[in-house]
Amino acid sequence: MADFKNEFSWSYSRGGLFNECKREYYYNYYGSWGGWDKNKSDNVTRTLYVLKNLQNRWQWKGSAVHEEIERILKELVSTGKLIPLDKSKTRVTEIMRNDFRSSREGLYWNKNGSLRNEPALFEHEYKPEIPNQIWKRNYDEVILCLENFYKSQVIEEITELPKETVLSIESMTGSYFSFNPELYYVKLDLAYSIEDRIKIYDWKTGSGNSDELQFLIYALYAHEELDFDLDKITVTELNLFENYTKIHTFSPEQIDYAKEYINKSIEDMKSYLINTDENTANMTDFPRTEDRKICELCKFQKICFDLE
Repeated sequence: MADFKNEFSWSYSRGGLFNECKREYYYNYYGSWGGWDKNKSDNVTRTLYVLKNLQNRWQWKGSAVHEEIERILKELVSTGKLIPLDKSKTRVTEIMRNDFRSSREGLYWNKNGSLRNEPALFEHEYKPEIPNQIWKRNYDEVILCLENFYKSQVIEEITELPKETVLSIESMTGSYFSFNPELYYVKLDLAYSIEDRIKIYDWKTGSGNSDELQFLIYALYAHEELDFDLDKITVTELNLFENYTKIHTFSPEQIDYAKEYINKSIEDMKSYLINTDENTANMTDFPRTEDRKICELCKFQKICFDLE
């Protein structure tokens, strides 16, 4: 893999990690940089890179659902045919079984190159006692989410749409703000346009309240980058675990708040850098969180306190 520069960018998830723990943020975006190359990176960099790619079982559940829905929708848009639910279940079951085995055997430590799509579970790395019924519940919830997806209105909506109106299916897009020169990234689970309107979907696979700021970022992207009027933008939160739908619309004041939040977040992130032009950082400038509950679930816990 060719060398390339660690460029600064902003995303909703990056901002959240920065707020949670500055040291974890450093490991994720700076300390692990270059660790994909086993032959060139030092042991610390390689370890940080591998650990940053771990997912816990809840994240794995979410990824399994999102990736299967992506496959379903892309097949539907490209061929006009919907894979039957039973075949979707069979496919995701086989993928999850293979992922589980690969992760349990620790194969992610051996692979050179990107680990972005390599199965690597937090529970296998740190080996907490997870009963089989917990893993079974995790799988059952994936199946429940897929069943609820097939019952949703989304399938009918997409089936009736011309394929050129589908703007995004799980695509990560980099754009630039008009109000800030920095690059930012947004990933829309699904977005399509109807005449002068845009409808954005976001799949949720867990319980609890969502952060409306995330939906605000989606609306800001549609307004800024895709040039839709604010009153023509809706973000539909489809919770596939609890099986409910909530439609979000936004006011100009909320969009202004999102812009202020992003500007402040970028300013705070850059204030920790040694050189903002080069996007370079010093580990000791990024303090650890004092909340040990965060540490208990942190991917970097096995190495964090060995580094000063």
